[in-house]
Amino acid sequence: MKNSLRMSVRFTGIIVALIAMFSMTAMAQQGQKGGGRGGATPEERANRQTEMMKDKLSLTAAQEPKVSAINLKYAKKMEDVRAIADTAARRKTALKLNDQKNGELKVVLTADQYKSYLKQVEEMKAHRHEMQR
Repeated sequence: MKNSLRMSVRFTGIIVALIAMFSMTAMAQQGQKGGGRGGATPEERANRQTEMMKDKLSLTAAQEPKVSAINLKYAKKMEDVRAIADTAARRKTALKLNDQKNGELKVVLTADQYKSYLKQVEEMKAHRHEMQR
């Protein structure tokens, strides 16, 4: 009787552990949507980016809606890029879109703002690489 009770308790413990493990895996996969940004929508990402640029680059009232429109346009395009299964193709497409976006921003920003923007982009890349180590 004691052996069957022990086996039952062990079996129940194993089942609970498996359920917990599968639940954590499912939650982790849900958290990955949105590129680790908590599943943010393109609009949320574009707004966050515009606010940061507004603060860091001192955008004028005339520049802000233009920058916002550019950020939203490319945030939406990047949604399609995220669906590309091939890593090399996804990276190549993303880099091409970033180049296009930078070209559009260069027209809207002053030379000093654009230079500061590129510096911030490089700093963020370096920070991401450090975080991945």
